[in-house]
Amino acid sequence: MDKQKINDFAEKVRDTFNLPSLGFGIYHKNESYSHVYGDANEDSLYPLASISKSFLATAICQLADEGRISLDDPLKKYWPDFQLVDKYAQDHLTFRDALSHQSGLPAHDLMRFTNMNKHDLTLKEKAEHVGYLEPNHELRVKMQYSNLVYAVATYVMEQAIGQDYGSYEREHLLKPLHMNNTFINHHEAPRDRIPKPYIRDNDVTQEVPFIAPGKVGGASSMLATIADLLTWGEFQLKTQKSTSTEVTAQRYQPQSIMPPSRAYGGANFGAYGLGMMMEDYRGHKYFYHSGSYIGYCSFLGFVPDLDLAFVVTTNMDSTDSIFALAYQTIDEALGIHDTDWADKVSKIMAKKNQAREDNIAKLKGNDCHAVKAKAELLGDYENPGYGLVTLCDENGELKATIGKWNNPVLEGANGKMYIEARLYQHELIPIELGTDKIYLQSDPALKKATEFVKVN
Repeated sequence: MDKQKINDFAEKVRDTFNLPSLGFGIYHKNESYSHVYGDANEDSLYPLASISKSFLATAICQLADEGRISLDDPLKKYWPDFQLVDKYAQDHLTFRDALSHQSGLPAHDLMRFTNMNKHDLTLKEKAEHVGYLEPNHELRVKMQYSNLVYAVATYVMEQAIGQDYGSYEREHLLKPLHMNNTFINHHEAPRDRIPKPYIRDNDVTQEVPFIAPGKVGGASSMLATIADLLTWGEFQLKTQKSTSTEVTAQRYQPQSIMPPSRAYGGANFGAYGLGMMMEDYRGHKYFYHSGSYIGYCSFLGFVPDLDLAFVVTTNMDSTDSIFALAYQTIDEALGIHDTDWADKVSKIMAKKNQAREDNIAKLKGNDCHAVKAKAELLGDYENPGYGLVTLCDENGELKATIGKWNNPVLEGANGKMYIEARLYQHELIPIELGTDKIYLQSDPALKKATEFVKVN
């Protein structure tokens, strides 16, 4: 293992993508190396975001192998009060469906941030709120990534075993692997060890407040050092190679179709297992899971044919640097040097980001302006699934409070109104103002807007 070469391409990625810090770890044929570059250190605890799903799925499959639960039993067996709008899905949704994102629900990710300004929902409350969210497909028709359904799976797991998922994971996963620098959520983690979060918007890097992901269970709550995450990556690699008939082996088998969506990498197929993604790269099956949350990105990948595992962490939001580093790592293991992945991916993403900004500019039009704050509009608006959105007055301009932020409400082209929530998802959210009601296009996959009714 050429550590200098590893350091060189890690620094190239950090510089190309303007990353404040970068954690990078590699396991290859019984050799391991990890390091943190930039404004952080080896003890820094990076939020893992959706890599947390691999922990939850591992735990649930472990329980299934022990016969304590079944992947194919309806969740309602373990939580009789479970509800969904689609009553067939309510009665038939299983752990397998939930862990492979086939519930029939779109992401509804906005719900993770509503309520935060007044009352951060408990895991149980979040699971109950999911029961009011509109589906856009029938059960098992389409893979649609859902943090919230993973939160439901977490709560149902707790009901099935009579133990909170964090205690179970510490006892059965973290402790046996000596992952002493991995934490279930930010409440447990020493705050001064978490790197400051940053976003990059319109080619400007800016620090943002640390916002915890809320109580979403095994969907996205965990934190770890780069060395601990590498331990987890090596464990996933060796588990995939050593299991065949166990339920755990099904984690690494396609459960739902996930068509390749990146404009690079050349994947011919893509699938989601149970808490694990997979595709092909240069003729090899390649497993991975990425994670992204406000101010942070993470990555875990492994290629069994090459006895290779690698992990990436950074305190920069929504950056494709993690994929550039992943492909560069696999190429290095293969002895292929025909692509500068940092350069290639950064150019592709620059075009994609410019297209997004061009679309935002088109929606705003030439006479975009802030909507005035009228007294009759101000107050809390509630939806039984999403919870609260607040309209408030800030220096005479109307703002919509989603999570911890007051976002401007703008009137753009053709008189259409939008919430400019750049920190949340770098785009405009269509909004209509009614009499004691507002309508948000809460998820792009839904055909109609979500109604919020004024409560005060």
